[in-house]
Amino acid sequence: MAVLGSSSPIKSIQRGTTQATSSANVTITAVDLSKSFVSSSFRSGYYSATTAGNGISGAATLTSSTNLQVLRGGSVSFTINPTVYWEVIEYV
Repeated sequence: MAVLGSSSPIKSIQRGTTQATSSANVTITAVDLSKSFVSSSFRSGYYSATTAGNGISGAATLTSSTNLQVLRGGSVSFTINPTVYWEVIEYV
């Protein structure tokens, strides 16, 4: 938590979306891996009575200082690739 009168502990925030096939790579501005983390969420955009109980899963990971890799899992064959909303936060 930032203290009043001090500078922010956050150096940068990068956000975006991508379509997740089985995997996707996103180029980002360089970050210090030891001071950064990824937050992500997935939206399938696909629904039917036969797949209502099935969900998607996935992961977003920094594989280098300039690459974010998004992996899709799940038990459904998608006719529409899920949208991944991602955010990379780097601290000072």
